[in-house]
Amino acid sequence: MFVIDRYAYNNRWTAVPVVHKFILYVLLMVISFSGFLPLQILLMIAMVPLTCYIAKVPVLKYIGWFRYPSVFILLSMATFVFSYGENSQQFLMAFPVGSHGYFGIFQASAKQVLPIVMRIYCSLISTYFFALTVPFNQMMKLFKRLHLPDILMELIVLMYRFIFLVLIEFLTIRDTLDLKFSFVNKKKTYLAWGRLANTLFVKLLADNQRLNDVLTLRFAQAKEINEEE
Repeated sequence: MFVIDRYAYNNRWTAVPVVHKFILYVLLMVISFSGFLPLQILLMIAMVPLTCYIAKVPVLKYIGWFRYPSVFILLSMATFVFSYGENSQQFLMAFPVGSHGYFGIFQASAKQVLPIVMRIYCSLISTYFFALTVPFNQMMKLFKRLHLPDILMELIVLMYRFIFLVLIEFLTIRDTLDLKFSFVNKKKTYLAWGRLANTLFVKLLADNQRLNDVLTLRFAQAKEINEEE
């Protein structure tokens, strides 16, 4: 079971109807994309401790989950703010590159950074709240009440199960290599990770082919039944 799933199944709001949590999530997302800075700041101040309390998540662990998204956010903002142009008046700060161009921070882009960053982090906080308080079984009940197509729900369940199969295969191969002392030094560690990646990739290709065959057969049978009716 994933870490987030474990918290979701043991949170303090498991008895709260999933529709109420979904409505709250939609409201939080509306605030996140509203662009109204005081409301966004209030959302961040209120939802972080509330999520940690409801989901029983340690604050440091919760904050750590923002580490990897923050790397992509910073890289995206850097490519958004820094640019090249020929007119120096467009830049807030710039230095000449070559004889006709400048590289620096665009004025228009710099003004949009804070609203974009606030939207992203507020959306992340809202999504973490929803993911940590709604177990997968409740989420499927919610999708059913929202009248999502049956085929889409089946694909969601299959993808969810396939992720667990990948995780189990990864842990099995890693533990097997560990028992063979494949991680005792740096050189053997690199070789072990290479073998693990190769074995896992081949295994996933085979599992994917079997899954495609099963789905093709199932949809073909469903099509025949519909045609007979």
